[in-house]
Amino acid sequence: MMIKEIIKVIEEKFPKKMSEEWDNVGLLIGDLNNPVKKIMLTLDCTMDAIDKAIEEKVDLIIAHHPLIFSSIKTINTGTILGKKIIKLIENKIAVYGLHTNLDSSPEGLNSYIGEYLGFGSGRILEEKELNGIAYGIGRFYKINSIEFEELIKGIKNKLNLSHVSVVAPKENKKITKLAIVNGSGANYWRMAKKMGAEVLITGDVKYHEALDAKEENMSIVDIGHYEGEIIYTDILENLLKNICENIIIFKGQPVFKNI
Repeated sequence: MMIKEIIKVIEEKFPKKMSEEWDNVGLLIGDLNNPVKKIMLTLDCTMDAIDKAIEEKVDLIIAHHPLIFSSIKTINTGTILGKKIIKLIENKIAVYGLHTNLDSSPEGLNSYIGEYLGFGSGRILEEKELNGIAYGIGRFYKINSIEFEELIKGIKNKLNLSHVSVVAPKENKKITKLAIVNGSGANYWRMAKKMGAEVLITGDVKYHEALDAKEENMSIVDIGHYEGEIIYTDILENLLKNICENIIIFKGQPVFKNI
C-alpha cells in the first residue's frame, strides 16, 4: 500500500479542513507514492522516536503533534529540527501530522477521551460545521452526580496517573456537569462555564488561567498534555489495522516527571 492510500483512509475519517487555522497537518515529509510496510504511531516525532523507527525499518511515522509547525528558512544539523528532518529523509521515512482535525472530529480524540473516562457522549464545546457534519474543540457532559474527590480518583485510575493538579472547589461539592479539552485547553474554561460546566478537564494550565477560574468558582483538573493525548494511538491503530499489518506504537515519556 502506498502512503497516499493510507492518507486517504485517515482523511476520510479526519478531514484536514477540520483542523484549526494555525495548525499544520498532513504529509510533512515524504513521497505520496512511496510504499508502506510498517507504520509507527507516536505523540511526538522526537529523536528517540525517529531512532526507533529506523531500528524497526518503519516507512511512515504518524505523529499527533506535527514535526513542522511554522515556516523553515534552513535545514541543517545546527538545529534539532534540522537534524530530525535530515535523518528522516536519509532513511526514507515519511512523516504525517494528525493534530487538531483528530481532536475536533466527531469520532476524534476529544470524544474518545470522554468515553474512555466513562462520561458517554458529549456535546461539542466550540461547534463548527463542515459539509453538514458538526465538529469542534472540546466536549461538554452531563453526568450522574459525583463528589469532586471521587471524580478525581476515577480520572487518575482510568488514565493511570499518580497525581493531577487541580483548581478545587471551596467544598467537596457534587459535580453533574463537566467539560474536556485534551492537550492545552485551559483557555476554554469560560466557554465551558457558560455552558454550565462546573469542572474543566484539560492540560498545560497556566497560573493566571487557574487563578481567574478559581475566583469565578470554576474548577479545573490538569491531567497533563502528554497524559491526555497519548491514547490517540488507540484511535489510529483501530482505523489502520485492517490495511496495515505492521503498526508499532512508540509512547515515549512525558516531558515532565515527578521527583
